[in-house]
Amino acid sequence: MKICIDAGIGLSSNEKGGIYYLLPEFLNSLSSIDRENEYLIFGYFWRDYKEKIKNIKIPDTPNFSLKTIRIPNKIVKIVDEKLKIPLVELLLKKEKISIYHSISGCYLPDFKKVKKIYTVYDLSFEINPEFYKDKWYIDVKKSILKGDLIITPSFSTKNDLIKIYKIPETKIKVIYLGVNKRIFKPVDRKIARERLKKYFDFERYILTVATSIMRKNIPFLLDVYKILKDKKIEEKLLIIVGTDFLKYEILKLIKEKNINDVFVFSEIPTEEMPYFYSGAELFVFLSLYEGFGLPVVEAMSCGCPVIVSNVSSLPEIVNNPEICVNPYNIAEASDRIYEILSNENLKLNLSQKSIERAKIFDWEKCARETIEVYKNLIGK
Repeated sequence: MKICIDAGIGLSSNEKGGIYYLLPEFLNSLSSIDRENEYLIFGYFWRDYKEKIKNIKIPDTPNFSLKTIRIPNKIVKIVDEKLKIPLVELLLKKEKISIYHSISGCYLPDFKKVKKIYTVYDLSFEINPEFYKDKWYIDVKKSILKGDLIITPSFSTKNDLIKIYKIPETKIKVIYLGVNKRIFKPVDRKIARERLKKYFDFERYILTVATSIMRKNIPFLLDVYKILKDKKIEEKLLIIVGTDFLKYEILKLIKEKNINDVFVFSEIPTEEMPYFYSGAELFVFLSLYEGFGLPVVEAMSCGCPVIVSNVSSLPEIVNNPEICVNPYNIAEASDRIYEILSNENLKLNLSQKSIERAKIFDWEKCARETIEVYKNLIGK
C-alpha cells in the first residue's frame, strides 16, 4: 500500500506551532514502526519555493520519499472546482497511491479513484471566529465534507464535527496525538532551576504557553494573576510564546494592566522546555478552546501539576475534574490556583497524576492507530 501524506504547509513553513510542530514527530514514528507500506510525503506551494524545499526533512528510510510541486493552491482549487478536473490526482498518477491523507488542515484536493483522509485538529474558527483576522480556514469545511474519513485528536473535536457539520459518527476516527517522552520527561527541580538561571534569577513561578492572546485567554490570566498578587503569593508569572511579535503584544497588555512580576519569553528551543515545565510550581492553561492542548500534555509528561479550562478538549485530556476551572470566572480560577500553590502535598499528588495521565499520549501509538485506519479504509 502506498500512502501520500500531504503535509505541504508543515513542510514549507518556519512557524513554531500546530502542524509545523507535530509533523516531524508523526512522520518519525511512522518510519520507526512501519517498513511494509510506502509513504510519499507531498507538498505543493508557490511562494519562495526553491528556498523552502532546501529546508525540508523527511525520515531517512527506504519506504519514505518526497515529492514537491511548484503550483499555487489557488490554481489547484480553480481546476478542481471550476473545471472539475482533479489536478493533484493527475499530477500524482505515476505514483499509484492508494490513499491521500491531508494532515496540514488546509484544502483537500479532489480525487476520483483515490481514498481521501482529512485530519481536523479543531474547529476554533467556528466556535470563536472573532479570534482570527486571516481566513486561513476558508477551505476546511468543504475539505471535511469531501473526505472519505476524518481523523481528529479528541472526542471533543469529534463532537464539534457532528454538531456543527452533521458529519456521521462512523466517518470520524479519534486518534490522540503523542508527546516526545525522550525530551519531555521530569527533570530534578534543582537541576531545572540551575539551568534556568540563564533566563531569570527567581525560583518560584507559574508557567503558561501561548500562541495567541485572545484564544489562550491571556487578558483573563493576567487579571487572575493580579488577584493572586493581592493574596501575596511569591510566584512570578512566566509566559512563553513562539514569536517576538506576540511577546511584544503581551508586554504591551501587561503594561496597560499595570501588573508586576510577569515575564515573557519567546523563541525558547524545544529541548529547553522540559526545564521550564519541571521547574514550575504550576502550569496554568486557561484557553477558551483547544482541539487537543499539546502544551498541557508536555507539562504533564514532565511531572508538572496543571490547571486547565473546563471547556472543549481540556477536561478530556487531563481526565481530572479537580484541575478544571471556568475560564470566564476570575474568582473560581484564582481561588483554585491559590489553593494548589498553598498546598505542597496537593502539588505532589497532582504531579504524580500528571505523569500517569501523560503515558497514554504516545507518538508510536498514534502512528499505529493511523496505520490501522489506512488498512481499514482500503480493506486490507
